[in-house]
Amino acid sequence: MRRAVLLPLLLVGALAVPGGAEEEAPHFTNVAQALGLEGVRAKDVIFTDLDGDGYHDLCLDRQRLFLGVQGKRFEPHEDSGLEFPVVRFVPLTKDGQPDEAKAKERPYVPQYLYFADVDSDGDEDALWGVKSHWEFASPSGWKGVEEADHGLRSRVYLNDGKGRFVRAKGSGYTAQDAFGPVMALAIVDVDLDGRLDLFEGREYRQYGALQGCGVDRLWRGDGHGGFEDVTEQAGLMTVPQPGGERSSRPTYGVTHADVDGDGWPDLLALSYGRQWNRLWLSQGDGTYRDVGLPSGFAGDAITHGRYPDRARRPPERPFRSNGNTFDCAVGDVDGDLDLDLFLGEIQHAWAGEASDPSSLLVNEGTRFTRRPVQDCLPPRTFRDPRNFNYGDLHTAFLDVDNDGRLDLLIGSGDYPDGQFLRLYRQQDDGAFEEITEAAGLDWEGCGGLSIGDFDRDGDVDILAGRSFMRLNQAHRDRYMGGITANEVGLFRNDLANRTGHHWLNVRLVGRGRGGANRSGIGARVLVTAGGVTQLREIRCGSGLSNHQDPAEACFGLGTAARVERLEIRWPDRQHTVQVLEDLPADRFVTVRQGKRKPRLEKAR
Repeated sequence: MRRAVLLPLLLVGALAVPGGAEEEAPHFTNVAQALGLEGVRAKDVIFTDLDGDGYHDLCLDRQRLFLGVQGKRFEPHEDSGLEFPVVRFVPLTKDGQPDEAKAKERPYVPQYLYFADVDSDGDEDALWGVKSHWEFASPSGWKGVEEADHGLRSRVYLNDGKGRFVRAKGSGYTAQDAFGPVMALAIVDVDLDGRLDLFEGREYRQYGALQGCGVDRLWRGDGHGGFEDVTEQAGLMTVPQPGGERSSRPTYGVTHADVDGDGWPDLLALSYGRQWNRLWLSQGDGTYRDVGLPSGFAGDAITHGRYPDRARRPPERPFRSNGNTFDCAVGDVDGDLDLDLFLGEIQHAWAGEASDPSSLLVNEGTRFTRRPVQDCLPPRTFRDPRNFNYGDLHTAFLDVDNDGRLDLLIGSGDYPDGQFLRLYRQQDDGAFEEITEAAGLDWEGCGGLSIGDFDRDGDVDILAGRSFMRLNQAHRDRYMGGITANEVGLFRNDLANRTGHHWLNVRLVGRGRGGANRSGIGARVLVTAGGVTQLREIRCGSGLSNHQDPAEACFGLGTAARVERLEIRWPDRQHTVQVLEDLPADRFVTVRQGKRKPRLEKAR
């Protein structure tokens, strides 16, 4: 099998547009304005299919929806039925008192808005998450400040199949007493009963207060839009006291992946505040054990916590000497048919070496080999090298040129020293070269990311939001051409078609209850073409709130014009394996669980 040899390469090109140029024509074209998104602003972005027509639609900033019209344009979807009620926000003072003088009324935008088929009827329903902001750490313990509680709680909206949503009846997930500092969501069938469940990451109850961070929650789905809290039964309950292996931590991102390949989905919790990440390994009986520390997923081996002398700060304890982890890309980078990870981190020069950098984690079976970004990717240029920041908030694996090797996309932002959307292509020897400039991705201050084939032409496109966090107008005038609005970017992939490489796009339809969940989330898809076997896993929810990609597996096949074997391991309790043989390449393939013949469609 192919094993990546990760060697640093030289970075060519100016800071304003990082990466070395290879061709005159850019690999990607920003078609947002041409396709109806002129003047549309967004930081958080999602590709999804709201109306069930097979084309990607958009959810922007957790509230605005656009329907894709055959991949040729996007139109506002005004009458969706999703609600954003006007509420009165009452902030708290430093001593926990309601500050009525600063109270404001405005529409409520949920902390997250994800889409998945929770009732198994073939369309994408909505999960609408509310973050509590009315708790305060008093000397006598945590208290809820009634005047600051607007009364909203998380909600489930069921889709009628045409993109019209109706609020579902109450459940444990949506109950008044189910509030908490929600931050992110992963949607997966953890018990393989054919019904989707929710793994919800929760952060500080009060920002910066380590004592009593929110407990991450596992909600078991009933297949009708209702959810029950099974956190304790699953062994996921944590304790309020900080510093221990069982302590609650500020979870800023979550995702799922079968990292040990046993057929049961594992749960990954990404911690902020330089605390240990958690890797909850499924035991196959509904319970989990945390192997974050022994596997190397929790953080790197540098835990002395010392700051550089110029920081003039006392060292941190070991449990606060790792990363600020925001995202986790999952994919088989080295071609050995297990899942590797790339962790996106925020790292500052002033924090010193004990603060973890973004890193590639190569799966070695029971633990990961960690390769920091400074070693596995070309060096970056910063406007102030002595006071650099890495703002790697979003990460994704994709095959940009359909050559059969996974490439890496990093969305960096939040700092004014040169944080861009960056693209790295994997070469024959496994090393990564930066092709950001050649790709035409001059995108400073990247917000959210979502990847998928929106125009159904057989390659992966990029939807990118933009954040002006710490990028004031003076900065934008100097470095960003004077832009005044954070308009969304829709980058159409033009490279893959130029290469002539072949491809396969796979979507799954499970049986539902008693079989695999309807969307096939958690399935392993293996494609063999030209004697090479590739692995993808269908996932839903990754990293920081509202990072979600469509439930499809996109394969580049290189020069192989036919697929010798398509194997699906369904996420059901029997770990059912379904095999299809001798398929044409360059097709959209829809496989129904148990059906011999798939639906095959050509590019549109």
